[in-house]
Amino acid sequence: MTFNFVTNKDIHKGIEKSIRKNRFSSIFILSVSFLLGFSFPVNDVVGSPSKVEVSQLQFSEKAVGKVVPSANAYKLRQEGEDIVFVSVREQAEWDEYHIPGAISIPHSRLKEQDEFSWKLLEELSKTHKYVLTYCGAGHRSGFVAAQAQERKLTNVFNLDGISFWKEKFHVTRGEPRPPDKEPKVIHLKEAHFYFTAGFEDVDFIDVREPESIAMAGGNIIRGAKVIPLSELTKNLDKIDCKKDSVFICEGTFDGGECSASPAAGKIVIDKLGCKAGHIKYMVEGHGAWEAAGYPVEPYTKSKER
Repeated sequence: MTFNFVTNKDIHKGIEKSIRKNRFSSIFILSVSFLLGFSFPVNDVVGSPSKVEVSQLQFSEKAVGKVVPSANAYKLRQEGEDIVFVSVREQAEWDEYHIPGAISIPHSRLKEQDEFSWKLLEELSKTHKYVLTYCGAGHRSGFVAAQAQERKLTNVFNLDGISFWKEKFHVTRGEPRPPDKEPKVIHLKEAHFYFTAGFEDVDFIDVREPESIAMAGGNIIRGAKVIPLSELTKNLDKIDCKKDSVFICEGTFDGGECSASPAAGKIVIDKLGCKAGHIKYMVEGHGAWEAAGYPVEPYTKSKER
């Protein structure tokens, strides 16, 4: 049996001959040349000055760090790019709405170094070109993406957040909640009024994760309790249904919408039976509070209730 060996030089000549004779599409030629380590000017391949537009993963800088904009991620997926979305939001948040086709791996499990959860993320990293983690506005998912990078999962990146995604693109929604089971939205000025009035029947409860607080500068609203959303169900005894509870997460200051605070309100209503009128969340969040110059204090572990 005789074997005929073909060198890279032979292949290179063959490709050049094919280009002159058959005028292959630019995409095919560029793909082959890339695999073989060759490069060709696009104009030489297609015989025209037009350029081939190829979408790439893009990043933008936000307060939470480097994120992939939702519009870019959506465009890439529509073009058939191998992207998988991983929601690190908690179950109550996932049940309300999530990106179609996403996989749920709650932040609380990853934070606790749950072996199964990390193995699942590692497997997704091995079997997909890009893994994009997301939460409401990129804080919790940014932490998870950073942890993944430290574990050498170099194709795991942080999406800007589902709050940006749902402004333009479809989300899968769960069953709507009855109005009497919905926590009430309040805004920055109203929350500040509660604070300055010194109402004794109002608790401010920060449900951000400690790492999210650190990423945002390390401060909390002065006098607030800290009960991370991932630990809320284990600390329901810290919630007084006779008082008004104002739940706080990072919020919309840097764009987007934090989903942790409304999720916390729903958990308290469902698990404790608190009246919805007593359960509130400040939609602008801590970022807007601190930017307005309202009173804050450094977060320490002792602040957790």
